[in-house]
Amino acid sequence: MNRTITMNLGGIIFHIEEDAYETLNKYLTTIKGYFKNSDGRDEIMKDIELRIAEMLQEKVSASKQAVLMSDVEEVIAAMGKPEDFASEETHAGSTDNTTSSDDAGKNTYAYGKRRRVFRDKDNNILGGVCAGVANYFDFDPLWLRLAFAISFFVFGTGFLLYIILWIIIPEAKTTAEKLEMRGEKVDMHNIGKVVNEEFEEFKKKMENFGDKMKSPETKEKMRTGAQKATEFAGDVFHNMMRIVGKVVAVFLVFIGVALTVALLATIFGRGTISVFNTPGTSIHFSIYEFSRAVIPDNIPVYLVVIALVLFLGVPLLRLIYSSIRHLFGISERNRIVNYTTTGLWLVGLAMVIYIVFEVGNDFGEDGVAKEKIEMVQPSGNVTYLDLKPMQDDEADATYAHKRRIKVGDWILFSRDANRFRLGYPTLDIKQSATDSFNVRVIKSADGYDKKEASYRAQNIDYAVTQHDSTITFDSYFDVRTLDKLRGQEVQIIIEVPVGKTIFLNKRMEKIIYNIENVND
Repeated sequence: MNRTITMNLGGIIFHIEEDAYETLNKYLTTIKGYFKNSDGRDEIMKDIELRIAEMLQEKVSASKQAVLMSDVEEVIAAMGKPEDFASEETHAGSTDNTTSSDDAGKNTYAYGKRRRVFRDKDNNILGGVCAGVANYFDFDPLWLRLAFAISFFVFGTGFLLYIILWIIIPEAKTTAEKLEMRGEKVDMHNIGKVVNEEFEEFKKKMENFGDKMKSPETKEKMRTGAQKATEFAGDVFHNMMRIVGKVVAVFLVFIGVALTVALLATIFGRGTISVFNTPGTSIHFSIYEFSRAVIPDNIPVYLVVIALVLFLGVPLLRLIYSSIRHLFGISERNRIVNYTTTGLWLVGLAMVIYIVFEVGNDFGEDGVAKEKIEMVQPSGNVTYLDLKPMQDDEADATYAHKRRIKVGDWILFSRDANRFRLGYPTLDIKQSATDSFNVRVIKSADGYDKKEASYRAQNIDYAVTQHDSTITFDSYFDVRTLDKLRGQEVQIIIEVPVGKTIFLNKRMEKIIYNIENVND
């Protein structure tokens, strides 16, 4: 009974007798020392170990699972010993030169030298099929390639046959497979020789490549090529930017013309522009309505129009003019146009600053007007609060307001002949100091001074109506046209006594504000 150990050789696991392992390990160590000065030592050892692993695999089976000493001796005899090949190289120059690696191994086992079909990727044109078959039958692959070419053009079957052979014939990847492809003995000497030859060929190619790269002709070609590549990339980028510039110019011309037409329409048409209009939400704008609502009476409307034309219209015309110049490649600049438009815009800017300053002065102070609504105390403990729907107001022929700006149900700005309409007020609910319900309306506005601000606050018109136990609030408040829009606001405070209850209609959520004890 012999002791066995487990080893990994070429990625394959073997069970091997201990004395056989020692012999094989010593053999591989000797080979490594033999090729210690070779550039491809690691590659040589890898191929030798793979070849030995293949040979040992043939020795084991289901009935014989361990590698024996006799198996290792047979493999070593087939692969050859380093000292045998060293002696061959010593006598290589003698007159009797009949001894070769093939003769040295002629008494070894049959698997030492055999020929197999592989695809030769080292001498291929396509897949290496012709070179591999020619190696197997030992003839020039040119004739086989010629036969495939003729069969492809004449019979039409050569291409299909070549593809089939490409699929079924394996590629010679390892050194052992390359030796078998050429019919050479797969031993230590030939493996080392092939690997060294491949390394030498690779070194020569790299040296030639390095010399070629160092030559003045190559450097000049590289410099010229880099210069042409840079110029080409620059031309491509420049052309792309030109295309993008043209597209942007067309877009800016379109935007400039649209905005200019809109500005001219609202000025000379003296109408209202629909900025945004969808079911339930609409926004309209009129310069004249805005001027009457905001601009002080000491500034005429035509001055506002001129200021907007110069401040907005001149830049729009410059935008259209510059975009057209860029679109048609006009590089010349007209100084008269530049100076004139710049001067007109500065005049418009000065007028806008003056108008803004005058309007700002009218917001210097704030005033407050408080009003207590007289109401009949409800007979029960519950008071109902409701908000007058907007559609009720629209159906009221008494107030023929022309709507200007509307977002949902919220009328921000509408007017008739004498007043503006705004919405919404804000509602707050607090605890009453008495046993009665109280409603207070607090109106606020801004003005040049305190007196003017208080006067504008008093002029705010807001209605609260009562029917039995229901209190109805308007969803808007009105401001006199003469008072202008000066930050007018309306706040409603309902004081509820302890022990009493109020019920808020769903519509009330639009105006409630800062009510801490109400949820949902």
